[in-house]
Amino acid sequence: MNLFEEIDRKISNSGNLLLLGFNFFFIFAIPFFPVSWHNTLSPLVFSLIFLTATFALNSWRRMMFGIAIIALISEWLAYLFKLDLINLISSLVNILFFQLIVIKLIIQVAKSPKADASIILESINGYLMLGMFFTIWVALSMNYDPNAFHFSSSNPTLRDYIYFTFVTMTTLGYGDIAPQLPFAKAISTLIATAGQIYIAVIIAMLVGKYASAGQKVKDN
Repeated sequence: MNLFEEIDRKISNSGNLLLLGFNFFFIFAIPFFPVSWHNTLSPLVFSLIFLTATFALNSWRRMMFGIAIIALISEWLAYLFKLDLINLISSLVNILFFQLIVIKLIIQVAKSPKADASIILESINGYLMLGMFFTIWVALSMNYDPNAFHFSSSNPTLRDYIYFTFVTMTTLGYGDIAPQLPFAKAISTLIATAGQIYIAVIIAMLVGKYASAGQKVKDN
């Protein structure tokens, strides 16, 4: 491994560690803060996720950084001006960004010759980013038709969308939130299916790499 490859690997590892921290803070920690803080913390940490996600990749960085900047600008314009068109553009750019990040992280896991700590980080980040990807789909569905999903609250928030998405991805399904319209049911089915397929594929990859590494050690 040459100097540039070593630097690139360190950048990717550091990016994945930071991304995991911001993902956990955004998804799991913010709800413990006062509700009045959520509207400030959420967009701020969301912006940091965009930036660190690009450094978690070992390629495509320039392209993804460009998309991240566009996503950030559209996200903050939508947050400041509350315009439907800007909000739609922001959601579509976010969907593209998270979709590409998840695909690239899966590729990195697949191409890795061994199952080490960095691959575990990439696998976890891929799962959390997949959840963020579907969260945006749920939010976009509710903007398109407020009757798409039945929430216990008459005015659901981003926290409600995140909760529903991850509960559906794990196929837990408490039943307090339910899809009502056909397209919402299709999205829910896709979320549940994708969540299970991701876990099955990633675990198969990690077990295969671990077994392969163990066999090489045994042969030597």
